[in-house]
Amino acid sequence: MRFEFHDNGHTVGSAQWEGPGQVTFDVPDAKAKARLERYFAIEATYLATPFEEDEDAFQSRRRDWTPWEFERACRAMAHELGYRVEQTPSQAVEARASQMEEAREAAS
Repeated sequence: MRFEFHDNGHTVGSAQWEGPGQVTFDVPDAKAKARLERYFAIEATYLATPFEEDEDAFQSRRRDWTPWEFERACRAMAHELGYRVEQTPSQAVEARASQMEEAREAAS
């Protein structure tokens, strides 16, 4: 699951959910990338539906823990920052890893 963020026609970057707590950011601006990383690492609290008396009425999880929480966090963050957000096809994880490896080798 991947989302792109746009600000006044300019692409700010993208975030791709790859698993619980595993989000890859493709954001050229270091400040914007750090802001996204902090936002998704924060825990969100949800009202739960306890079935037993000893269960908590609230649950806390990271915003990047499930696909549902990730999508909700992407849309909420875009609304908060005034970005336009769109869901786009995910990139292949293996292909991206090999591209990053080639870039590291070229930089050495």
